[in-house]
Amino acid sequence: MDIVVYESLYGNTAAVAREIAAGLGEDARAMPTSEATPDVVAAARLVVAGAPVHALSLPTAKSRESARAKPQGHERMAADLGHVAMREWLASLPRGARLGAAFDTRVKGPLGHGAATAIATTLAADGYTLLDEPHGFTVHMHTSASTPGALLAAGEREAARAWGERLRAAAAALA
Repeated sequence: MDIVVYESLYGNTAAVAREIAAGLGEDARAMPTSEATPDVVAAARLVVAGAPVHALSLPTAKSRESARAKPQGHERMAADLGHVAMREWLASLPRGARLGAAFDTRVKGPLGHGAATAIATTLAADGYTLLDEPHGFTVHMHTSASTPGALLAAGEREAARAWGERLRAAAAALA
Protein backbone atom coordinates (compact mmCIF):
# COMPACT_ATOMS: atom_id res chain seq x y z
CA MET A 1 0.00 0.00 0.00
CA ASP A 2 1.12 3.55 -0.76
CA ILE A 3 0.04 6.39 1.53
CA VAL A 4 -0.02 10.16 1.18
CA VAL A 5 -0.01 11.74 4.64
CA TYR A 6 -0.87 15.38 5.15
CA GLU A 7 -1.34 18.21 7.58
CA SER A 8 -3.93 20.58 6.11
CA LEU A 9 -5.40 23.67 7.72
CA TYR A 10 -7.73 25.01 5.00
CA GLY A 11 -8.07 21.88 2.86
CA ASN A 12 -5.46 22.84 0.27
CA THR A 13 -2.80 20.33 1.27
CA ALA A 14 -5.50 17.67 1.66
CA ALA A 15 -6.72 18.34 -1.90
CA VAL A 16 -3.17 18.04 -3.22
CA ALA A 17 -2.65 14.82 -1.25
CA ARG A 18 -5.81 13.27 -2.73
CA GLU A 19 -4.62 14.10 -6.25
CA ILE A 20 -1.16 12.66 -5.59
CA ALA A 21 -2.79 9.47 -4.29
CA ALA A 22 -4.96 9.29 -7.42
CA GLY A 23 -1.81 9.57 -9.53
CA LEU A 24 -0.13 6.82 -7.53
CA GLY A 25 -2.93 4.41 -8.37
CA GLU A 26 -5.76 2.36 -6.90
CA ASP A 27 -3.78 1.05 -3.94
CA ALA A 28 -2.82 4.53 -2.72
CA ARG A 29 -4.66 6.30 0.06
CA ALA A 30 -4.50 9.92 1.23
CA MET A 31 -4.93 10.44 4.97
CA PRO A 32 -4.39 13.09 7.63
CA THR A 33 -1.54 12.65 10.07
CA SER A 34 -3.91 11.46 12.79
CA GLU A 35 -4.87 8.40 10.67
CA ALA A 36 -1.30 7.55 9.66
CA THR A 37 -0.41 5.62 12.78
CA PRO A 38 2.98 3.93 13.13
CA ASP A 39 1.34 0.59 12.21
CA VAL A 40 -0.16 2.07 9.02
CA VAL A 41 3.19 3.60 8.07
CA ALA A 42 5.05 0.35 8.83
CA ALA A 43 2.76 -1.50 6.39
CA ALA A 44 3.29 1.04 3.60
CA ARG A 45 5.66 0.60 0.68
CA LEU A 46 5.70 4.32 -0.18
CA VAL A 47 5.09 7.24 2.18
CA VAL A 48 4.49 10.64 0.63
CA ALA A 49 4.14 13.39 3.23
CA GLY A 50 3.09 17.02 2.91
CA ALA A 51 2.23 20.14 4.87
CA PRO A 52 1.73 23.86 4.31
CA VAL A 53 4.70 26.21 4.57
CA HIS A 54 4.68 28.45 7.63
CA ALA A 55 7.60 30.85 8.15
CA LEU A 56 9.94 28.93 5.82
CA SER A 57 9.29 25.52 7.39
CA LEU A 58 6.69 23.24 8.90
CA PRO A 59 3.83 24.72 10.88
CA THR A 60 4.54 25.20 14.58
CA ALA A 61 2.05 25.32 17.44
CA LYS A 62 2.26 29.12 17.31
CA SER A 63 1.74 29.37 13.53
CA ARG A 64 -1.19 26.92 13.70
CA GLU A 65 -2.85 29.11 16.33
CA SER A 66 -2.18 32.14 14.15
CA ALA A 67 -3.95 30.37 11.27
CA ARG A 68 -6.93 29.73 13.54
CA ALA A 69 -7.18 33.50 14.03
CA LYS A 70 -7.33 34.08 10.24
CA PRO A 71 -10.52 32.52 8.87
CA GLN A 72 -10.79 32.42 5.07
CA GLY A 73 -13.50 33.59 2.72
CA HIS A 74 -16.79 35.39 3.10
CA GLU A 75 -18.11 32.65 5.38
CA ARG A 76 -14.99 32.80 7.55
CA MET A 77 -13.82 29.18 7.19
CA ALA A 78 -11.67 28.32 10.20
CA ALA A 79 -8.38 26.45 10.06
CA ASP A 80 -8.72 22.76 10.91
CA LEU A 81 -6.41 22.02 13.82
CA GLY A 82 -8.03 18.66 14.56
CA HIS A 83 -5.12 16.61 13.26
CA VAL A 84 -1.61 16.03 14.54
CA ALA A 85 0.88 18.59 13.25
CA MET A 86 3.29 17.21 10.61
CA ARG A 87 6.20 18.20 12.83
CA GLU A 88 4.89 15.94 15.63
CA TRP A 89 3.93 13.16 13.22
CA LEU A 90 7.44 13.08 11.77
CA ALA A 91 8.88 12.70 15.27
CA SER A 92 6.92 9.44 15.67
CA LEU A 93 7.72 8.12 12.19
CA PRO A 94 8.88 4.50 12.15
CA ARG A 95 12.35 4.04 10.71
CA GLY A 96 12.77 1.57 7.90
CA ALA A 97 13.56 0.79 4.32
CA ARG A 98 10.61 2.40 2.58
CA LEU A 99 10.21 4.69 -0.36
CA GLY A 100 9.37 8.31 0.35
CA ALA A 101 8.62 11.70 -1.11
CA ALA A 102 7.80 15.12 0.30
CA PHE A 103 5.65 18.05 -0.79
CA ASP A 104 4.27 21.29 0.54
CA THR A 105 1.69 23.91 -0.32
CA ARG A 106 3.24 27.35 -0.60
CA VAL A 107 2.77 30.90 -1.73
CA LYS A 108 4.94 32.24 -4.55
CA GLY A 109 8.00 34.15 -3.53
CA PRO A 110 11.00 33.82 -1.25
CA LEU A 111 8.95 32.97 1.85
CA GLY A 112 7.15 30.06 0.20
CA HIS A 113 9.72 27.31 0.67
CA GLY A 114 10.89 25.01 3.42
CA ALA A 115 8.27 22.52 4.61
CA ALA A 116 8.91 19.91 1.88
CA THR A 117 12.65 20.12 2.46
CA ALA A 118 12.19 19.59 6.21
CA ILE A 119 9.94 16.58 5.56
CA ALA A 120 12.37 15.09 3.01
CA THR A 121 15.30 15.52 5.38
CA THR A 122 13.45 13.63 8.12
CA LEU A 123 12.32 10.85 5.76
CA ALA A 124 15.89 10.36 4.51
CA ALA A 125 17.30 10.36 8.04
CA ASP A 126 14.78 7.64 8.98
CA GLY A 127 15.96 5.35 6.16
CA TYR A 128 13.49 6.19 3.42
CA THR A 129 14.68 6.23 -0.20
CA LEU A 130 13.45 9.49 -1.72
CA LEU A 131 11.93 9.10 -5.18
CA ASP A 132 12.12 12.78 -6.13
CA GLU A 133 13.23 16.18 -4.92
CA PRO A 134 10.86 17.94 -2.49
CA HIS A 135 7.96 19.35 -4.48
CA GLY A 136 5.82 22.46 -3.93
CA PHE A 137 2.27 23.32 -5.01
CA THR A 138 1.17 26.96 -5.12
CA VAL A 139 -1.64 28.48 -3.07
CA HIS A 140 -2.94 32.04 -2.85
CA MET A 141 -2.67 34.01 0.39
CA HIS A 142 -6.40 34.84 0.59
CA THR A 143 -9.65 33.81 -1.02
CA SER A 144 -13.22 35.03 -0.99
CA ALA A 145 -14.43 31.40 -1.13
CA SER A 146 -15.08 29.48 2.07
CA THR A 147 -14.55 25.97 0.74
CA PRO A 148 -11.67 23.61 1.53
CA GLY A 149 -8.99 23.81 -1.14
CA ALA A 150 -10.12 27.23 -2.40
CA LEU A 151 -6.63 28.71 -2.05
CA LEU A 152 -5.05 26.34 -4.62
CA ALA A 153 -3.76 28.07 -7.73
CA ALA A 154 -5.16 27.03 -11.10
CA GLY A 155 -3.63 23.83 -12.43
CA GLU A 156 -2.18 22.64 -9.12
CA ARG A 157 -4.58 19.70 -8.74
CA GLU A 158 -3.57 18.44 -12.17
CA ALA A 159 0.10 19.00 -11.36
CA ALA A 160 -0.30 16.98 -8.15
CA ARG A 161 -1.89 14.05 -9.98
CA ALA A 162 0.91 14.15 -12.58
CA TRP A 163 3.53 14.16 -9.82
CA GLY A 164 1.83 11.13 -8.26
CA GLU A 165 2.11 9.38 -11.64
CA ARG A 166 5.83 10.24 -11.81
CA LEU A 167 6.33 8.87 -8.29
CA ARG A 168 4.50 5.66 -9.28
CA ALA A 169 6.85 5.24 -12.26
CA ALA A 170 9.92 5.93 -10.12
CA ALA A 171 8.79 3.36 -7.54
CA ALA A 172 8.14 0.79 -10.28
CA ALA A 173 11.64 1.34 -11.66
CA LEU A 174 13.10 0.41 -8.27
CA ALA A 175 11.00 -2.74 -7.87
